[in-house]
Amino acid sequence: MVTSSSKNFIFHLIRCAALPVVCFSVSPASAQSLVTNGTFEEAIDPWWGYTAEEFIQTVDVLEGRMCSTIEVGGENYWDVIIGLSDLALVAGQNYRISFSASSDVDRSIRFKTGLGDAPYTDYFLRTIKLTATPQTFESTYLNLREDAVAQFQFHIGGTPGVVCFDDIIIEPVAAPIVPPYTTPSLTGHALKDYKAIIKMGTAVDTPTFLSQPAHNAILTGEFSMFTPANSMKMNIIQGTQGVFDWVETDALLAFAEANAMEFHGHPLVWHTQAPAWLEDGEFDRDAMIAVMYAHIDALVGRYVGRIPYWDVVNEAIDKVGEVYDFRSTIWHDRIGPDFIDLAFQRARLVDPNALLLYNDYNIEVMGNAKADRVFELVKDMKTRGIPIDQVGFQGHWYITEDGGSSGLPDAAAVRANMARYEEIGVGVQITEFDVRIGLPITPEKQQTQARVYQEILQACIDAPNCSHFTVWGISDIDSWVPSTFENFDSAHLFDASFVAKPAYHAFTNALALLPADGTVGAGTGGAGSGTGGAGPVVTTPTTKSGCSYEPRPISAASGWRLVFASLLGLALLFRRGLSARARG
Repeated sequence: MVTSSSKNFIFHLIRCAALPVVCFSVSPASAQSLVTNGTFEEAIDPWWGYTAEEFIQTVDVLEGRMCSTIEVGGENYWDVIIGLSDLALVAGQNYRISFSASSDVDRSIRFKTGLGDAPYTDYFLRTIKLTATPQTFESTYLNLREDAVAQFQFHIGGTPGVVCFDDIIIEPVAAPIVPPYTTPSLTGHALKDYKAIIKMGTAVDTPTFLSQPAHNAILTGEFSMFTPANSMKMNIIQGTQGVFDWVETDALLAFAEANAMEFHGHPLVWHTQAPAWLEDGEFDRDAMIAVMYAHIDALVGRYVGRIPYWDVVNEAIDKVGEVYDFRSTIWHDRIGPDFIDLAFQRARLVDPNALLLYNDYNIEVMGNAKADRVFELVKDMKTRGIPIDQVGFQGHWYITEDGGSSGLPDAAAVRANMARYEEIGVGVQITEFDVRIGLPITPEKQQTQARVYQEILQACIDAPNCSHFTVWGISDIDSWVPSTFENFDSAHLFDASFVAKPAYHAFTNALALLPADGTVGAGTGGAGSGTGGAGPVVTTPTTKSGCSYEPRPISAASGWRLVFASLLGLALLFRRGLSARARG
């Protein structure tokens, strides 16, 4: 963590003309701005530069701008940083961040704030793309903690060049108004309208989503539930042993309850993102069990009756040699393989009414070795009376750079996998679904992505034991994909401008075949439907006019399929009513 006392950054005073230049120029500084020097007329103080080892930048005032020349930029955004320390941020206060930017070559940078006192988790992060044309960038940021020494950082590592900043404003403002939302669905029904049949969810992060009014409008307008992407992970919520930080999770849960949305707890026991005190400490079996119980007691106990679903254990199976078995982790290695049993039993004891899940990736397709091993694990748990209710299929898929399908699921094998869990009385949720696209993004790849979204959603709709479908993020503006998978992006239903993509419309086309909220006929009304002998016509977007799309019929014959599918939907409702499964 870089602080105001860090002196390991490099200041080299060279001319802006020495290397290619990226320049920022902004509106006049605000009288309320927390930035004491945002215009850089003579000096850069109190701003600082930081580089990780072997990377080089120089910082100077050039033509009234603070310019950083990057000679060696590294692979990651955070390898080269320009920042400001000791901002006094107030809990519950919204801040406006404003600047404009241009670049001699197309490049992306990130900015974040709120990184002050531990636990270093209350931050705003946004990725922006720069071009040769100056652009003004503005964002709002909801600060959740009282923090007298917060930071503001530009992460600019990557392509060599010169980055210049000017007239940066960070000022307190009133909470932004969430705009009214009209679903772009051509059926007239948002995803959440089908919650009586399947609950559609997404993942959100704190405080990013709280700081984006347009994001919040989509969240509440389209989804009936959400999962916290990071706020409940152990390094954040118990960064110091026995000291729990509820700030982010409480804010998310309050938002969910205020908007009549369900909340999916994630995760209780996971080896990744464990706090340093646990990873580095010496704990024998009894001490480790005590730590696990105390963590489950605190989390589940705090939210009894308010969180209906918990990912109790996350990603415990991996390839060991030539077979799949228990992953070597701090939990398994210190407690033994029964740590899973103990975790589920403890969670059931604390909240007898919550549904308990095992969650993992690459377990969606029957016949996959890991999927088969996890099925045997869950089946054995059920046989022995361990209280496991559901399994979470994560579903992180991809389209290769050349448009290939080697990273895509076999929908029939997914259906078969759901069916065998139904046979042993275990429910299924799709918990973290996305389909990332190998660059470049093309219409053909987007259509492939849309097909996969629709196929797997349809598989969940058709399976009587599949009750939830959660996409891991709403839009590409806050996607986890680009920073995790090089040369991949565009994984989500909405783009970085919050415009619905073909994948979203594929979702709504699948749902349009069902009665919205369980009422007969509701799924065939609204925009994009028609009348006449051929029945309703499903449409797809072609041109955008304002905030609505002009529809184009797919085919007249599809109307008959809609009529048949509507009858099928009624049959599914009847079948689901008879199915002995746990539902939220």
